[in-house]
Parts: sequence; C-alpha cells; structure tokens
Amino acid sequence: MRLEARVTVASRGVDATLMVDAGRTLALLGSNGAGKSTVLESLAGVVRPDRARIVLDGRILAGPDRRRSVPARDRGIVLLSQDDALFPMSVLDNVAFGPRSAGRRDAAEAARGWLDRVGCADLADRRPAQLSGGQARRVAIARALAAEPRVLLLDEPFAGLDVEAASSVRALVRELLDGVTAIVTTHDALDAHALADDAAVMEAGQVVEAGAAADVLSRPRSRFAARMAGRVLIQGTMRGGRLVVDGGSSIPVTGGPGAGAWAAIAVPPTAIELALDSPVSAGDRAWVIEEVVALEPRGDHVRVHGAIAAADTDPETAVTLERGARVWCGVPRGLPAYALT
Repeated sequence: MRLEARVTVASRGVDATLMVDAGRTLALLGSNGAGKSTVLESLAGVVRPDRARIVLDGRILAGPDRRRSVPARDRGIVLLSQDDALFPMSVLDNVAFGPRSAGRRDAAEAARGWLDRVGCADLADRRPAQLSGGQARRVAIARALAAEPRVLLLDEPFAGLDVEAASSVRALVRELLDGVTAIVTTHDALDAHALADDAAVMEAGQVVEAGAAADVLSRPRSRFAARMAGRVLIQGTMRGGRLVVDGGSSIPVTGGPGAGAWAAIAVPPTAIELALDSPVSAGDRAWVIEEVVALEPRGDHVRVHGAIAAADTDPETAVTLERGARVWCGVPRGLPAYALT
C-alpha cells in the first residue's frame, strides 16, 4: 500500500507533493505556517483543495480522474488534530465511536482494549473536561486507532503538553505506530528522530526536501532543512580534504566529493565553540571568523547566528554582543562532508 498525494490550496499558499509507503511513518517537518496542517486536512478530506491528486493503494481519492472526491468518512484516513476534539461524552464512548460507526457489536470491548493500551483504562467513565492534557491526548490517540484507519495523520501530537507529558506520549506513539502507515507533523527534530522512518521538510507551502529520516536529518541540503533538523549547515568548496567557506577559512573534513565541488557539513550548534577573541591555538577545531547576524534566545542559552555558522552561548556573554560584532566559531575538525549538487 502507498499513499501518494499532491495538493494545492492557493489561499494558504500550499502546493505540496508527498508519498508514504505502507507501514512507514513520515515526519512532515516545518515551522509554523509552513502548510503542514493544510496538507493533512486535505488528505483527510477536511479541506477541499483547489487542485489535488490523492491516491491510496491505487484507489484515487481525489483528482482530475474523479468527478467528486471520496468523502472524508470513506477514505480510511483518520486525522488527529492538535486540539484532540473529543466528543462531549464519556471517554469509553469516545473511543468506541469509530468501531460503533463501522457496525461492530464489540465496540465497547474494543474501546476498553485501546484504553488499556494507552494507559487510560481507569478513565473510561470520565468526561473530556475531567482529563489532563496528557490524558486527553492519549484518549484521542486511542479513539483514532480504534477506527482502524488505513492511514493515521497526527498533527503536532505533542503540542500544548508539558515536558513530562510530551515525553510520555511520545514514547506511547512510538510504540503504537509500529507497522502503521502514518504522517506526523512537527517542527521538532526530536519527534522525527524518535518516530519517523522518512522525513519531508516543508517551507512556504512546498516540500523542499524528502527522503529517509536519517539522511534528511543528518545530511540536510538547505539551511532551512538544517534548522528543522537542529543543525547548522556550513557550505563551501572542496579543496584537498578541506571545506573552504566564504572569507577563505577552511575546515578539515572527511570524505565528501572531489576538489572544486560544492559541499557541506551539518553540525549541531552545541558542537561549535564561540570565542570573542582570536584563539591562541587551533587545537581540535577550525576557527571561522564571523560577524553576528542575529541573537536567538533559546531557554537557558542564546544562539549566536553568523553568516556561515552558529553557536550557543550563555546569556551573560550574549548581552555583550550586537549585530555586526566580530566573533570566532570553532568547528570540530574531521566531520563528514557531502555533495550539494
């Protein structure tokens, strides 16, 4: 089975193409407003695209070959939205809704089984208003899976949860998605690393990179994709085992294409050292002279962005910097390079 789709929603600036093979999970990465939710809503039939071709296991759900799109209820695609959207009924009845709608006589029994799997068996008689955020998310996941979808769509499934609840629900989703065909939207690389077989990166309504999750996350081909993967993309020209970047600085690398080729390394910002003065010795790093482009607060640290690299520092150091200030970024030597052709 395979889900193949291209959807265009002009009013939202979306024109995206993606594919998911049977039993695999695709992480759809992108910042807020990139169009991720619109893509899921189009696949589920909640939003009517201006143009679309959606094919599930050879069956055309929407496209120029059909006069009318297949209704949402008949697609076999279930969307779990960010707000959970639990019905004003008991938890048990919420989860039994899908099996009951399918005519199953054992709907209540099936619902209890799913509640047990998500660790909410003791909540069967509660109403949605009596649930915590983490409990409501678990119940919503159980309700979605109880409908036995052919494809499960999870839109930012950990949004709005505190750190502890998000970690718990993430572990649950990782277990439940084994063998399920699914798409998970997120702007967090952790979710993609933890859950996905494949990844696609959306920017301004389009899919700009796609492939195996390990490749997209470790070898991004654009600065945007690198940011989504939690890395810094440093680009340059290969010369004798070194990556020569703008300004003439060079970074010793391993592998990569031949001399003269355009290439890159992808570095976690935490691996790059920041210095306010020229280092006395190179040590195990290649030092790149930078000018501060932007300062980005990130919890208990501040990310210092330059034109080439970025590094994290403490707030006390960050307040001494301003746009245009000269700094040095120490990049680890010997990182693997890859071609950007």
